[in-house]
Amino acid sequence: MTPRRSILLNLLLPLPLLAACATPAPAPAPVPTIESAPIAISGTRPLRWDDLREPLAEIAGGIVLEEVLLDRAVRDRALRAGIELDAEMLASERRLLLENLDADPDRAEELLARIRARQGLGPRRFDALLRRNALLRRLVAEEVSVEASAIERIHDIRHGPRRRSRLIASGSLAEAAEIVGALHRGESFADLAIARSIDPSAAAGGLLPAVARLDPAWPVAFREALFATPPGTHSEPIFSDGAWILVAVLDETPGDGTSIEAERALLERLARLQQERVLMDQLARRLVADLDPRILDPALADGWRLLRASQQR
Repeated sequence: MTPRRSILLNLLLPLPLLAACATPAPAPAPVPTIESAPIAISGTRPLRWDDLREPLAEIAGGIVLEEVLLDRAVRDRALRAGIELDAEMLASERRLLLENLDADPDRAEELLARIRARQGLGPRRFDALLRRNALLRRLVAEEVSVEASAIERIHDIRHGPRRRSRLIASGSLAEAAEIVGALHRGESFADLAIARSIDPSAAAGGLLPAVARLDPAWPVAFREALFATPPGTHSEPIFSDGAWILVAVLDETPGDGTSIEAERALLERLARLQQERVLMDQLARRLVADLDPRILDPALADGWRLLRASQQR
């Protein structure tokens, strides 16, 4: 997005009536605009906003434009709902963010600093993110309903058994059947994953982190196969997320025995936060889908098209 252009008014001050022989006043020096004023110096050569506008708009303009328009849409929705942002809402949003990163406050601050650096979240964008999330959370608050299944899911993820596995993903059932044949001939699952799997885990021989039975971050079909297959064996080919997969179960770490009742209050809070997050994301996506700006700047239009293309992949 192009920087906001300042409108500078040149006030013409009336001159006192002087004798006819008075010397004319010198012309006022031109007032520099944001585009013409130097913003950086490299060697002895100045750089101006106008030098950076087009490449900045192309590379990041779509992202920033979407954030700004989403901020406006969220504020408008909150205004219609009679919701006003206050300092406590912002402070609460920051606390939630840190709690989600790590239980240790110092470690959480360190992780947050890394994330902000990696995602380019300087003070302005980070503040806008907190404001946006705080309003979204308040907007969806009445839709949140914590059900027993959500509490059970959180409990299973925190305290239930976990299984480690390797994965091979194939583009067709015929290819998956060929890999099964190779396994029956004694070929290594890890070697076949490296050679033939189309999953990102292929480089590590298909090795995946430990997974809980009810963890929604993993596809249902994969989790069902993972916990239906005895450790030390592999599944038959199953279809999951557009590919035919084979799952080799390595081992299982049993649950720690903590009951739901032992920490029900915490589980209810975590389940509520998780549902809030889902509803906030859904609302934000609906608001973004309704955005249809008429973009007049060609470089910014290119940035917007690039963003939309990346979101459709």
